[in-house]
Amino acid sequence: MKLKHVVAAVLAAMSASAFGASITVTNTNGPVATRSIVDNAGNAIDGGYAAIGNISDEARLESPLTGSDLDGLFTLFDGAEGPLNSAPFAGTFSVQSAGGILLNAPNNDWSGSPIYLVLGNGSSLSDSTEAAVLKVGTFGNSEPTLSTTIINEDSDVLFGVFNATFNPSGLPPAANNPALRLGPLVPEPSSSLLIGLAGLTLLVRRKR
Repeated sequence: MKLKHVVAAVLAAMSASAFGASITVTNTNGPVATRSIVDNAGNAIDGGYAAIGNISDEARLESPLTGSDLDGLFTLFDGAEGPLNSAPFAGTFSVQSAGGILLNAPNNDWSGSPIYLVLGNGSSLSDSTEAAVLKVGTFGNSEPTLSTTIINEDSDVLFGVFNATFNPSGLPPAANNPALRLGPLVPEPSSSLLIGLAGLTLLVRRKR
């Protein structure tokens, strides 16, 4: 009897974890079909940031943004973040949620809301100088949720743009594919500039 209870408990735990939303967003769909991520100059990104989640104010994307501004608008979904790097070649990524959020739970803030993909050329959004934001789908309202979205030129790009073709290293010219180009962010104020402004303020006050 005890063994049955233990087995039942283990199965229940496995079922509970399996019912969480498992969502993958990637641009890795084979070497020819992959839409690479490139910087504003057209060079493939090797060492960047990718994640899915929510953007609190979509209209704000139409105004100049720093990396910190974009980071402040973004809420990560269930650990779904990862590097934008060179595997299988430069400019590719794949992010997946941990499967720990039940989308059909009461008072769930994610169910039915848009899924936003954010990309940056830094190790995080806050230290990126270029970025992109795409709307790639909608969080479901029921479980289990097991979905994979592969971004392409038909994706809803809110910041950045799909532009000219990009030829991944090692592939013939005929394998050119549309690439998602990151858009420039407003530079963060440097500490030296802030110190200089503070000194100028003190000088103005002394003259008065």
